[in-house]
Amino acid sequence: SPALSDVTTASNLSVLASNATAVSEYCPDEYERTSYYNGIAGDGDHPDLVYRSDFLTMPFPKSAGRHARLPVKSLRGVFDTPLNEVWYTVRPQIRDLIKAQQIIWSSVDLARFFTHAPLGEDAKASLGPVIIWVGVIPGSTSADTAHKVFQEILALLLKNGVKDAVVEWREAASPQRL
Repeated sequence: SPALSDVTTASNLSVLASNATAVSEYCPDEYERTSYYNGIAGDGDHPDLVYRSDFLTMPFPKSAGRHARLPVKSLRGVFDTPLNEVWYTVRPQIRDLIKAQQIIWSSVDLARFFTHAPLGEDAKASLGPVIIWVGVIPGSTSADTAHKVFQEILALLLKNGVKDAVVEWREAASPQRL
């Protein structure tokens, strides 16, 4: 028969395993979550990233070394794209997909981000892809749920002839309604 200490150790390990929080494969790490939108608000405050659909194909650069620098972004408009042509049709449908998951959302918008280059390195500046930018109330959804809804949004976009849009979810405090 097992010794008392073996039973206690096994019991403690079981409790630890049941209390462990699994990290989602879709969840950005803390650095990306808090730094991804650096620069978009003039006051230095910016939303936190919840999920982005292009995380596998467009890794977020990690600053390292003595002269580490966070990428600085600014928000741009979206014009003359296939998504613009169907936006007023798909936007309410996207909203409905979000609401069906009981996510407390604040906005669904089109956006593009310009990533500024370090001084003297203008060739490194870039205009990102068209983004469907979903704002959710802080703590109201997870990266796993956002990824699940993204799959439905992707199917909707493909059905409407849109192939290259990215969906990003951010925490945004003020509710809006379509």
